[in-house]
Amino acid sequence: MASKVNDIVSNIDYSAQDILYMLRDLPDACCIFQVVTDPFGTVKDMLFLFVNEKYASLVGKSTSELIGSTYYSTVSNRDEDWIRLTYQAAFMRQSVINSTYNTQFNKWFEFWAVPVYKKGFCAFIIHDVTAEKRKEENRVITNKSNKFIIDCAKVLSANDFKTGIKYALQELGTALKADRVCVLEVIEGEIGGVYEWYDRFSGTGLPSKKAFEKYDLPTMWKSQLGTEKVAIIEDTSEIKGINSEVYSTVLKGNVSRYIVGSLTDKDGIIGFLLADNYSLDIDIDIKEVVESLLIFISEELRIHKMTQEITYINNHDKLTDLGNRDAFDSAVTLLDGMDVSVGICFIDINGLRKVNEEHGHNEGDAVIRQTAEGIVSAFKKKYCYRIGGDEFTVLIPHITKEHFEEQVQKLERKSKKFSVAIGALWSDDAKNVNDLINQADRLMYADKAAYYMEHDRRND
Repeated sequence: MASKVNDIVSNIDYSAQDILYMLRDLPDACCIFQVVTDPFGTVKDMLFLFVNEKYASLVGKSTSELIGSTYYSTVSNRDEDWIRLTYQAAFMRQSVINSTYNTQFNKWFEFWAVPVYKKGFCAFIIHDVTAEKRKEENRVITNKSNKFIIDCAKVLSANDFKTGIKYALQELGTALKADRVCVLEVIEGEIGGVYEWYDRFSGTGLPSKKAFEKYDLPTMWKSQLGTEKVAIIEDTSEIKGINSEVYSTVLKGNVSRYIVGSLTDKDGIIGFLLADNYSLDIDIDIKEVVESLLIFISEELRIHKMTQEITYINNHDKLTDLGNRDAFDSAVTLLDGMDVSVGICFIDINGLRKVNEEHGHNEGDAVIRQTAEGIVSAFKKKYCYRIGGDEFTVLIPHITKEHFEEQVQKLERKSKKFSVAIGALWSDDAKNVNDLINQADRLMYADKAAYYMEHDRRND
């Protein structure tokens, strides 16, 4: 077998010109150099002895311009590593394979520097590996994006809403290298709760909920989204032509670019996801990641809102929308034993039974609602409870005696429009709050008794 090979080789008669033709037809760019050095042996330039058309096209010159000319005098898009690699191949007689990214062409190249002929000569073969690099980069980005989405989904599902959204936004903000990432609830067309993560160095001073509401940014976001789930605004200066006031007052100098996505359920938009000043240098698929997170966050937000609604219903009186007996008992339990001031007020409607008997329960309900409105006009609603058919209480922690008495007097003035018995008590110590409640209740019944001493008892 070896003798046959030797016979074939001995019959081959290729000229130097034939070899050059072979190099000319290579599928990759190819060139051959004679290295030019200074008297000390330092490489200063390379003289082109041969180039094929693919190399000439790569550097934007003709073969006639290159052959016989030097590298530095003809090639503008140079890779400085070539000096080092040329020395290794031409003088150290070492073959070198290297990859490089060419910014001018936005391409990746893999090239071989190989020794040829004799010392001082070398050849370069350049292969475009951009497609392979892009494929690898996309694979890495896809893998990182998928892992990120799964991690965030786990965090959201494994925690209560506020904890889960806190960690998910922190992960997203870190991955996007953003100044801030936030979720804004939308309730009946208005911005509700805001949950946010922000970079402690660069995330301050950004537009707040007040700015979102004042300039109605949700309407602008809806327009930018159109039929899409995500809008990526790469340059906020483009908003000058849409809404110059928003740009100059809210965005300019604060937000140079942002991402906005819509959180939805079957009834429409229930919130927005917003990322301010995200980085252009990140290794995840922004649109894929944000679109996926919108699905998970939308579901968690929907469940959270439903839970809030159920909790609200379970703790509020349907007729007056005040806290109910369960809510009052919970407030008392929380306050019991605390070393804080407290104001307690018991209110009972006078003559409600007569109203129900003579005018019907609809009229009685109207009296109850009117009384509740009067109580809320004197005290903050969150401290007011309806604990029975005609009974109300007010329980206010951390209040001064003067402020509490002013509110009680306001209720007394209001009660001229509706007849109520009032028992009010203030204490600088809520440790025995149940005893205080009983005292206030007795004061209310004493006031009610005084009322009926002046009125016909049959009115009760």
